[in-house]
Amino acid sequence: MDESTIKAALKSAFKFDSFKSELQQAAVTEICQRQHDVLVSMPTGSGKSLCYQLPAVLRPNQTTIVFSPLLALIKDQIDHLNALKIRAKSLNSKTSKSDRDALIADLKSTQPLTRLLYITPEQAATKTFKSLYDNLVKFDKVAFVVVDEAHCVSQWGHDFRPDYLKLGELRAKKIPFVALTATAGAEVTKDIITSLKLADLKLFKTSCFRANLYYDVLFQNLIENEFLHLKKFIVGCLEDSQDCGIVYCRTREQTEAVTFKLNSLGLKARAYHAGLKNTERLQCQEEWQRGDSQVICATISFGMGVDKATVRFVVHWGVPKDPASFYQESGRAGRDGKPAKCRIYYNRGDSRAILFHLNHDLGKAKDKQSRKIKAENALKSFKKMVEFCENSDYCRHKLFSDHFGEPPPKCINKCDYCTDKKAVKKMVEEFHVRNIEYNTVGLSVQSEDYSDLYGGGRKGMEDFYANETGSDSGEREIKARNESNQLIQKQFALRRSAQDVSQKTVEKLFAKHSRVRAPASTSSKVKGLTLATREQYLSKMVEVLHDNYTKCAEEQIFDRKDVEDCAIDVEYGVFSANTNMTMYRSSIARIISAIKRSTDDNVVYEALVSFAPKPAKYATLTDLFRNIEKEQRQQAKTEVKGAAFQTAAQVYQVQQTFKSEGMGEKKRDLANLFGDESDDETAKSKEENNEKKERKRKHEDRHRRHEKKQKTGGESSIDKEYEKFVESVESSTNKIKKNKLKKTEIGNLVVKLLTPAYVEKRFESRDTFKSTARNISHALIDKDESEIKEYVEDFLKKNDEITSQTAL
Repeated sequence: MDESTIKAALKSAFKFDSFKSELQQAAVTEICQRQHDVLVSMPTGSGKSLCYQLPAVLRPNQTTIVFSPLLALIKDQIDHLNALKIRAKSLNSKTSKSDRDALIADLKSTQPLTRLLYITPEQAATKTFKSLYDNLVKFDKVAFVVVDEAHCVSQWGHDFRPDYLKLGELRAKKIPFVALTATAGAEVTKDIITSLKLADLKLFKTSCFRANLYYDVLFQNLIENEFLHLKKFIVGCLEDSQDCGIVYCRTREQTEAVTFKLNSLGLKARAYHAGLKNTERLQCQEEWQRGDSQVICATISFGMGVDKATVRFVVHWGVPKDPASFYQESGRAGRDGKPAKCRIYYNRGDSRAILFHLNHDLGKAKDKQSRKIKAENALKSFKKMVEFCENSDYCRHKLFSDHFGEPPPKCINKCDYCTDKKAVKKMVEEFHVRNIEYNTVGLSVQSEDYSDLYGGGRKGMEDFYANETGSDSGEREIKARNESNQLIQKQFALRRSAQDVSQKTVEKLFAKHSRVRAPASTSSKVKGLTLATREQYLSKMVEVLHDNYTKCAEEQIFDRKDVEDCAIDVEYGVFSANTNMTMYRSSIARIISAIKRSTDDNVVYEALVSFAPKPAKYATLTDLFRNIEKEQRQQAKTEVKGAAFQTAAQVYQVQQTFKSEGMGEKKRDLANLFGDESDDETAKSKEENNEKKERKRKHEDRHRRHEKKQKTGGESSIDKEYEKFVESVESSTNKIKKNKLKKTEIGNLVVKLLTPAYVEKRFESRDTFKSTARNISHALIDKDESEIKEYVEDFLKKNDEITSQTAL
């Protein structure tokens, strides 16, 4: 088929004077020859559909079969073709019987009028289609078999559809296959070729770089009013009445919330998600297509099939799930070739939620290799998106060029990084600093007692979720400093009359309680730095280091105090190397990020590997107890290694014990925590018997001393001293008895302390909540109330989400 015939059909059938690009023209020409299978990989909006529609029009008396994943996409394509007087039909579950019969009759005729037949891959598995397809092949009525959105065949793809894998079975000798996609990386391309059995292939691939799209990332926790900021951004993008945009949200609730906020700020916005009825979704999409509403807030269900040229912006309200999805979704902007903007409003809370679900999916997929591979790929791709948002070391377009296996583009000024590197680096640094400060509970030296749930009632909850509140880091630092000042001022007031105390004196006194090294040199060494700030950063570093050690170290030799000593050394290294407040903060942020990356990679952080703990000392009772606990822990590890093997019967018995437990009556729950309530009853009975014996002994002793007193005519000084000694011993014994909790009381307290986290859905399941409460209660069997509260508080601080794999 010659070039003049192709260009004439382009003008007469599609009303175009020329092709969009040379690559598009080359692909159309090759497909028209019907000599090879063809794979077309072009960005969204580059005219992929024309690559098969024009050749289909040029094949009279034959039909091109197009497999497309969504009915909405099929409807858009058919409406567009019918408007051009090109006969296109669809065969799907919603096709009426009369339309179905008429369509099949036309296709079985000697000269069918239907040029393009659109069906879903699921429909291809039905007997009706298989019979029809065999008939069409038999009488040479199939011009091409087209697989649109071909990345759906790949488990590496972001929209994997199992039914796509069966399309390769439709291969016939003389019928060429055409596959089209906008998001084919190296692995996906390989899967497309293999699954569809493409042979003697011609590949047409354009650069993924779209010079008319400007990419940037902003952090929600650095914006005072994120919805007002979003509104101003949208208004700045919508210059014409026909201009519009998309705001992608992670959940249905987010779409509704963002829509409500934007409407309250004077914009016309509509929410689109899978929770709406089909008629509501269709109405919402049509209003947006017509321009009645300029903004559509949608989940990713508003995806393939969206084809509007005047989309001037695409916003992701949270992190996209992978580079391919981000490329395709953001690529819906600027299809007319004019400038458009693509922005992510990043929120670490969203990324943690997604990461939790992805890890959960990976855990569930361990029994099936295919599911495991898919889950691992999803997790790996998502981490790339988090790195893309939280890092500031490369061009935004490089994410896509790396994904598609292309060299980095010459961006120049098409993203925030290439436009102003310093501003982006400063913003990212501030983001990390804010997250460090918001995640830090505060100083260990405080004038108030917050020893309740989450480290202190309402105050504790605010600190625990501080990274979600968006409070100002300066306010937190001032608050921490004021708390230490109040404590010291109070001590001065006790010693002498109230008078002004200089800040220098306050810092000097506070230094006595500080954990960091060289505390007295803080303000003179690094201008603007305070001990309060150093203590906050140290607390955060201890937290992430301890998490790294407990998760990654095979031999748990160090205790928390050893890890804290290591963190003190690392912090001091940063403090010694910097004289500027900004550089100090930046260095700390980088180290904490590096520790977290090591944890993700299951590698012990380098500072812990080379750390030598301080020699054991016995200066105080605390030192004594700590060293005894370390020795017991080491001994227990040795015993566990020797008795690691369990028989199948033992494992089955443990599993049956867990299965038989429920969240029924409170009394039963406590019995489950400790094995049997009779333990407490037996202990109580023994205690009562011992008390009776003790009372009897005391009575006999007093009687003997009374007789002696009568004989001697008075009471000796030795007897008086003995009475005092007995009273002091009894007083101490009563205090110990009073402080010691019973097993059921420990269980009650632990459940009470963990319940708020369970209500917040931080536990993976109810069984996880029960087993965690049980394990903590057993571990704290000899601790008093304050120690139990401190332990549970620390456990909840370290673990945002608690699963069956969470270490105590």
